[in-house]
Amino acid sequence: MRPRATAAVAQQPGPEILYAPPAAAPQLENTGVWQAAPILVAGASAYRNGEFLYQDFLYDDLGASSAYTYPAAPGYAGNAADLVEIRLKPLTDATAIRLTFNSMLDPALVGTTIALGTSAATRAFPHSANTKAPGEVFVTAYGTTADAVDAATGQPMALPAPTVTVDLVRRQVEVRVPYTVYDPRGRSAVRIAAAAGLWDTTNNRYLTPPGGTATGSVFYNAGFRYDEPLVGGTVGMRESQQSSVLGSGDVSPFFAEVDFTKLAAGVTDDLAGQHTGVPVTGFMNRIFASHYETKQGRGDATSLQTQNCPQPCAPARAGRLQSYSLYIPSKPLPTAGYGLTVMLHSSGGTANQYQGSQGAIQLGERGTGSIVITPEARGPSYFYYGQAAADVFEAWADAARLYRLDPDSTVVTGTSMGGYGSYKLAATYPDLFASVVPVVPCPTGGVFYAPGGHVPGGEASAIVHVASSLRHVPAFSLQSVNDPICTYTGELGAASIFQRLDALNYQYEAWSFYATEHLLVGNLLPYNPGPIVDFVSRYRRVPDPVHLSYVVNAEMTQPEVGLTTGNVYWLSGLTVRDKARAVPTGGVEAFSYGYGVSDPAVVPTDTGTGLYPGVLYPFSYQRKYPSAGSAQPVQNRLDLTLTNLSAVTVDPVRARIGCDAAVNVTTDGSVTITLAGCGRTITAG
Repeated sequence: MRPRATAAVAQQPGPEILYAPPAAAPQLENTGVWQAAPILVAGASAYRNGEFLYQDFLYDDLGASSAYTYPAAPGYAGNAADLVEIRLKPLTDATAIRLTFNSMLDPALVGTTIALGTSAATRAFPHSANTKAPGEVFVTAYGTTADAVDAATGQPMALPAPTVTVDLVRRQVEVRVPYTVYDPRGRSAVRIAAAAGLWDTTNNRYLTPPGGTATGSVFYNAGFRYDEPLVGGTVGMRESQQSSVLGSGDVSPFFAEVDFTKLAAGVTDDLAGQHTGVPVTGFMNRIFASHYETKQGRGDATSLQTQNCPQPCAPARAGRLQSYSLYIPSKPLPTAGYGLTVMLHSSGGTANQYQGSQGAIQLGERGTGSIVITPEARGPSYFYYGQAAADVFEAWADAARLYRLDPDSTVVTGTSMGGYGSYKLAATYPDLFASVVPVVPCPTGGVFYAPGGHVPGGEASAIVHVASSLRHVPAFSLQSVNDPICTYTGELGAASIFQRLDALNYQYEAWSFYATEHLLVGNLLPYNPGPIVDFVSRYRRVPDPVHLSYVVNAEMTQPEVGLTTGNVYWLSGLTVRDKARAVPTGGVEAFSYGYGVSDPAVVPTDTGTGLYPGVLYPFSYQRKYPSAGSAQPVQNRLDLTLTNLSAVTVDPVRARIGCDAAVNVTTDGSVTITLAGCGRTITAG
């Protein structure tokens, strides 16, 4: 019997960040009287442990007409009035109200008015808020101070006034409203509303926001918004209803009715299935704590490629809390778990790009059901580098903690920049994916690639250089031949990618639309996904292939944000020898004879024309569908062809070879090969 390694190497597919323990965010911590776990689904309320919670959306602090900006002073962080959560709890002598903000550097710069109770007519908020809503008492907290006025008269309420406690670390403001000011006890439907804006510390009133007008509401962000549309908003955030309501100055639509008898009884009720409650299926915006916060609030980085982003390299959505769009299928959880579909947004998009779309719904409801996620990717146009790519895996990990996922049914797709990201992630981590569907993909890490000229993102970002890693990830690409944004032609263009797959005899299909432009082809994913759904439904992930092809790209390796590379299938520790090359890649072709299966036979390229179902856009196609390899005698042998690699580790158990296997090495330089668990090292070159 040939000597064998004792056990397979404990190696999980994908980057380290996918398996990092959950991060902590100060905004989600409880102290003092507060005990309830946060909801972490935006636009929803719940009763938990005697507290009433409302979870707001992130980075939706855009005010009326989505036009408000912040003063440039660093204390505002470009995000100071962004409410994350509002919660209430009755105490023995007062109602405690906790406001949590996404960012907080100087609490004196922010004011929040809370409307308590109702009235037949709307009433003007105090402190020049240019806002009205029903209410009996208006409580305004600013810095470490609060006041209360009779909403009908505008006169101060009887003392003692509400008190304020600021927790700068946790970005929380606690307001306690004495029952002598307003007493909701024993009532089952108490109207509550709240909105946040900037505070003019000189004049002790609300500040007219940059981008606002003297007659519009001063508020950047309103709470208790249960009807925000799934689509809409000038910048794609879930704030289109807020935008129009704040523009009107009448915030009457935004309120909660709180049952204080439930709070007194300590009831826990997520209001599942109710209009204001926590959704169970369908679309939602999920919030999680990221491992990274370069700065609070909003950053100004234009690229997250390491060489193009000087420190501190703060992305547009720089904060500790991040959100992603989540679709939960209506089907029951299968025994093996739901599949996972990662839909990456395009340049200029957000996590909400596919919300409400047939693409997300049909991909989610296919087969036994698939969870669909669209990460925010830290901002509109980072081409899935740095924290933008890490955000994909952090969102993925969050979904996996909530739902059992089938690791063999994971798909990645996206349009334009999202198409580039689909290729990039599938080629960098092929052992995670069953298939990839790039739609009008940009071929390099930016737009407007010019053949023979400008290469956005740099040549090392070109997908064609890593396309050989897709040997076991079938690709279905849709592209526009005359695309001016994500170029089709040229040695690095979109066509070069599928031509490379064709030359390698890989399983792929490419549809090229010669009379339809970029946006129309891109819209096929959200609006006409039929062929895409059919394609991805055919495939399961290949965990241990016979023939392994992989390219390590140092440009796409960013361990500082957990984007580690070099571990794939039954190989690990792949180390690029010369990272100073213009395209710093190292490659491996590894074939194990221990499986007793040959490579598929080379098949001719199938070509033709067609009309896309439903919209009848004409396209030409080319494709290859090689059959599975044939049986061959099992041998204790491994062939390795290595390019620009200095180290490789083989898992002989998963490769199905013994410790004494014949290892045939072809290399262009010095390399050390280790057979894990065998005490055997081979030096070649």
